[in-house]
Amino acid sequence: MDLTVEIKESKIYLSWIDIKADCYKLFMKKDDIFYECASVSGQTSLRLSLLPYGEHECFIQALKDGRVIAESGRHQFLFDEVDVEVIHESKDEIKFVYSKYEQADGYRLYKDESGVGFNGCKNSDTDYIKIEACDEKYFKIKPFVKKENGNREFIASSPVVNIDSNRFVSLSVYKSFNYNLFLSWNFEGTSDGFLVYTENSETPIFETTDRLCHCLSLFDYKGSTHFVVKAFVNTINGRVITAVSEKVSLGIRRYKKPEVSLIIPAYNAQDYIVRSIDSALASDFSNLEIIIVNDGSTDGTQKIIDWYDKNYPNVISVVKENGGVADARNRGIKEAKGKYIAFMDNDDLIRPDMISKLYNSAEKNGGDIAIAPLYRITDKGYTIHCDLPFAEDIPVDIDKYLEIMYTPGYYNCAIWNKLYKASIVKEHPLGKLKYEDVSWTPCILSYAETICFLKAPLYEWDRKTRPETFGDVLARQSEEDLFEHRKQAMMFFIEKGNPDKKEYLKTIAIRRLKRYAKNSSNTAYQELINKLER
Repeated sequence: MDLTVEIKESKIYLSWIDIKADCYKLFMKKDDIFYECASVSGQTSLRLSLLPYGEHECFIQALKDGRVIAESGRHQFLFDEVDVEVIHESKDEIKFVYSKYEQADGYRLYKDESGVGFNGCKNSDTDYIKIEACDEKYFKIKPFVKKENGNREFIASSPVVNIDSNRFVSLSVYKSFNYNLFLSWNFEGTSDGFLVYTENSETPIFETTDRLCHCLSLFDYKGSTHFVVKAFVNTINGRVITAVSEKVSLGIRRYKKPEVSLIIPAYNAQDYIVRSIDSALASDFSNLEIIIVNDGSTDGTQKIIDWYDKNYPNVISVVKENGGVADARNRGIKEAKGKYIAFMDNDDLIRPDMISKLYNSAEKNGGDIAIAPLYRITDKGYTIHCDLPFAEDIPVDIDKYLEIMYTPGYYNCAIWNKLYKASIVKEHPLGKLKYEDVSWTPCILSYAETICFLKAPLYEWDRKTRPETFGDVLARQSEEDLFEHRKQAMMFFIEKGNPDKKEYLKTIAIRRLKRYAKNSSNTAYQELINKLER
């Protein structure tokens, strides 16, 4: 096993190649003895915080069925940074924990005072400093040694830290299918995982080393049970709790009127749709209408949808004959009452603040479409897609997006990571084509005047729960059928898109066709490209 160790922004990042182990354990050397300090399951990377200054040595073990199946070589490295974690021990008290420097006589806390710069405010001779809650947000730590003349000589400085980080912004528990519970949280900060407890338990009922985890399905718990979530970071001395949520129990959402309609097409999704609906219900946006369109399912999907329709006034059930995902989305568009429309697939997740952040950005900027990156989740972890080169949360002329669409790095045409003005969507529904996303996304974008973009990924495209999608099925068609479906998609947005943007749309189609042509022996791609370029 090869082990890579990198230092980034005062944190240690370790990574290795997956060998299908049940878990991987990190061993660090301390006082000439190696001991286990962290472990992860289903991951090939690990982060370490608050490492002391000096030389370090570590290795990774891979375990399967309780036995070691592989071990990396020893990796030596020097850590000469100052790492800081912000811990909110109460509403009125903040604790700064930082890397220990053996040669330091003390540590000085600096705060950024508006218009003045960083000024020292408190000293400590331990590895933490506590202060009362204050208006200042930005701080840093400097270790120092004392000189014979009594002055301090600073030997290092930490990066600037924001005390608004490492907080649970929201926490909720809702009724799930068959009267189970669904716990959701929104954490702002950097953690290495979460622990979930019942109110009086000292042992967690759930733990995860997935730092992006934000929800948990709960079975066999009463609605009166209170839950607490704790965030932790991995350190050389084990896990350190950096944030503790408030207690939460089953709550009731007050729903007024639909400002946003979230459309979920469903087909034979009984094995995974519960989690997706729960994720949508846990949104922190109060006036969210959730329209679930059953596209002729033959399993127990409708039974699940009926339960939510009965128990939640903002869930609307629509049943139709099977017509494909585009047809189901169009039916949802007809039913939508919101000012804005969003889409979600029946096996994906949305983060709790997705709808509210996109809605607030669209309202603030007068944008026709609000966009954020998305996470693609596989067995290898999370990767970010749809990250656009635009300033955050300002109006962007649509031509700037059309100019780069389908250029290298911006190929993704997902429809789920966006919030659309409903009036535009209702006038320009999806085409009933096999590549409905490829055909519709450029089309609907061409009718927008401005978009606004947020930097944080807010949608989770889950390829782990159901690895094979309809797109994978399409890709196994004959070269002739594949070309025909792709041609239909390209011609749809050229012909149905905004006539004023036709040249942009042709350029977008040519870019996409050239990408297809690279991986195909079918000369029809080049023939179509030549036709469009005339």
